[in-house]
Amino acid sequence: MRQRGALGLLPGALVAFVLSVGLTLDVVLVFPAFLGNYAIPTELSNFFCLIPAVALIVCLERRLPSMERSAVRRLDARDVALVSGFAVIVSMVAMALSPLGQETMETAARNNLLFCGLALASWPLLGHRATLLPVFWMIQSMFLGGRDLHDPYPWVIVTEKAHVTHAAVGAAAVFLVGVLSLTCFAPRTDR
Repeated sequence: MRQRGALGLLPGALVAFVLSVGLTLDVVLVFPAFLGNYAIPTELSNFFCLIPAVALIVCLERRLPSMERSAVRRLDARDVALVSGFAVIVSMVAMALSPLGQETMETAARNNLLFCGLALASWPLLGHRATLLPVFWMIQSMFLGGRDLHDPYPWVIVTEKAHVTHAAVGAAAVFLVGVLSLTCFAPRTDR
């Protein structure tokens, strides 16, 4: 945990996430829709859900290949436990803070799982550039618009309301795919 920087980086990312989401409650942005029929309003706090995903990739990228190559203990299993545990803790903290703004915090918890899942799924292939996938997902969800004023396309997930079932199921599925990708495909010492 010390080599990965988890003791300083992950608590800092958690505090930054909670403060930024808590301070931007009810701040709504509307970006122009380039391809969709309608611009979809989104909360500013959705952008801050990227913080935990970036922190996870930074932790995974802090490696000592020569030491890990000769390690007796399996570090990849500990990496999986570290990053999946942190992503779940961040979502649980967001849900625990739902009295501040229930809709916003539930959406932040869901989007955190989505973005962490996207980053973890792409890390074995992209390495440190894996943080770009959640950022691109956020960008396309803002600028592709929606079917109606408050009805984004179902696959977007980010701009859906907190109570939408398919968005929660989709975010959970993407997170599970990310953990499985990290478990099955992550190179142990190549980075």
